[in-house]
Amino acid sequence: MSAMERHWGLARKAFANAPDPAFLVTSPGFEEAFARLVYDVTEARGGLSLVTGEIGCGKTMLANALLDRLAGTPHAATMLGTPRLTSAELLREVMRATAGAPPPRGRHALVEAVGAHLAAAHAAGRRPVLVVDEAQLATPSLLEEVRLLTNFEDRRDKHIHVVLVGQPELRARIAKQRQIDQRVGLRAHVVPLDADEVAAYLAHRLRVAGGDVCRVFAPEAVTRLAERSGGVPRLINNIATQAMFVAAARGERLVQADLVDDVAEDRE
Repeated sequence: MSAMERHWGLARKAFANAPDPAFLVTSPGFEEAFARLVYDVTEARGGLSLVTGEIGCGKTMLANALLDRLAGTPHAATMLGTPRLTSAELLREVMRATAGAPPPRGRHALVEAVGAHLAAAHAAGRRPVLVVDEAQLATPSLLEEVRLLTNFEDRRDKHIHVVLVGQPELRARIAKQRQIDQRVGLRAHVVPLDADEVAAYLAHRLRVAGGDVCRVFAPEAVTRLAERSGGVPRLINNIATQAMFVAAARGERLVQADLVDDVAEDRE
């Protein structure tokens, strides 16, 4: 525990930029996007979902929440480590993640092995989910392989569901590839928090960390944090951390609005 956490009476860091599910704050917009995504993956029986949002708005947190929700179910999900893969590398990742077995050599053998495994999993009542984070960085060949993955199906169902998660430009990329675009069953967009949601976000994260927002931020500082961050969780975390650090170093008992302004201006 650092001197800053001790100063504010916290048991852990409150505003680390890590997708820790304990810190998950569900705004109405987040809840709607999450509910729609879970339904699309588990009930709608399509093959492809698209989730977008600006940098720092909580897309990865949503993706990790999906992995947690689906753990231990027939729709158990796997997060792809990087979107910068060739088509063959993607198939190998699918094979390793869903079959737990080393993939065969050669593209033809690899495609047949993936198809056979997914068909067997589906016959056993399982339908794996592959989540591709930062998908705006995906190569054209990887996006094409994603389309081909959705070809593994029978007359009633797709054998695998793919969730593409990325920044807004991902929508434009997908729109230009009609064969992929037509297969998207869900398009969800994660938006920044409004002022009330920012206040709830601060209160929740400080509570999880063992503190109390009223003993850390003055009411005007909370308002200013919402304004200066634009409601983007990653920016809230960064500004809040720096403001708390400076206030603690000065021996102050509350973070005031002018300090939030100073910290935010230093970042601009």
